[in-house]
Amino acid sequence: MNESLRIGICGFGVAGGALAVLLARAGHRVTLLERAPKVGPVGAGFLLQPSGQKILAQLGLFDAVAQRSARIERLEAFTETGRQLTDLRYDHAGSGLCAYGVQRGVLFSALHETALLAGTSVTLAAEIAELDETPEGVLVRDVTGRNFGPFDLVVGTDGSRSRVREWLNPGNGRRREYTHGALWGSGHLDSPHDALHQVARSARQLLGLLPIGEGRVAFFWGLRRDEVDALQKRGYERFREDVAALCPRAVPVVDELGGFEHLSFAGYLHSLPRRVHTGRVVLAGDAAHAMSPHLGQGANLALLDAECLARHLSQSPLPEALSRYAAERRSHSRYLSILSQVLSPFFQSESRVLGWGRDIALPLFCAVPWMRRQMELSVAGLKEGFFHRL
Repeated sequence: MNESLRIGICGFGVAGGALAVLLARAGHRVTLLERAPKVGPVGAGFLLQPSGQKILAQLGLFDAVAQRSARIERLEAFTETGRQLTDLRYDHAGSGLCAYGVQRGVLFSALHETALLAGTSVTLAAEIAELDETPEGVLVRDVTGRNFGPFDLVVGTDGSRSRVREWLNPGNGRRREYTHGALWGSGHLDSPHDALHQVARSARQLLGLLPIGEGRVAFFWGLRRDEVDALQKRGYERFREDVAALCPRAVPVVDELGGFEHLSFAGYLHSLPRRVHTGRVVLAGDAAHAMSPHLGQGANLALLDAECLARHLSQSPLPEALSRYAAERRSHSRYLSILSQVLSPFFQSESRVLGWGRDIALPLFCAVPWMRRQMELSVAGLKEGFFHRL
């Protein structure tokens, strides 16, 4: 419906990369602005859910990514004593369904190469400072004072701490930093498994192992932001002992990492802004709906956002396309945002009561067929509301 538009995409994450491919292929003039000096992955790995797999297939990238990733059949969680809390299986949500544990570098490389082949212009080391709407279009200014544009449309895909979101929602308080986050790293693990394996000690400690293909696993160790320095001062050997006490399976990965310099800390942030678009600026991915990673949905929501926005831009005039995009994606992102807010304190907080409640409730929920199915549909990304599914 729209003729060739000048489109500026701020941020080369999953949403930005996928949008660059879709929009450039549709004949738009796409400029992608990335704050980093080089395009690369952030984070050790992620779950590509059935919902996101469909979009990656539309991009023509699914087979190449899946071949270098690990097939995940289930999500399992245990207490520190070995009592099972959950065993959620993807094939219960639909015959033949599974997830994939993906190294972020594999997906980013595929998106980068495909975006360039589609004709996207990529500018690196362009950290967004502000936007300026002019009669000729939207200008984007970076922190060095360089101007880019004017653009007919600017898409903010600049992550959970989005500057474009702040510009759209000045003074908006609907952003909250969690007190907890996680140390992330990756290494090799010989023992094969087909599950995201998590071990929880009360609500204060959470450890996870996610196979990400080629014999590698992503390792994460949850903790409070203010505990990172104290953990490092105690020394890596003490940290190894803590890991061994909670999950002996993870020790080979910790040994391979060898020190804290090979682990990165990522904090969690929640934001569901009131406004996700104006007439010529729109948000997608984490910029539109930042949440904790406990549901494993971030990259998948980004892919769904990209497909939805590109589709509406091909069907409707610009202002109408943005409104339709926002309306279509609202219920799904809001549903998962609410779930994330409710569930996160049960896995990472200072509350002993919540930890006890989780240990009692989760096995009971999994024993009820209807409740278990709703949980499995949710983690697969196939529920867009409490009473609706994709």
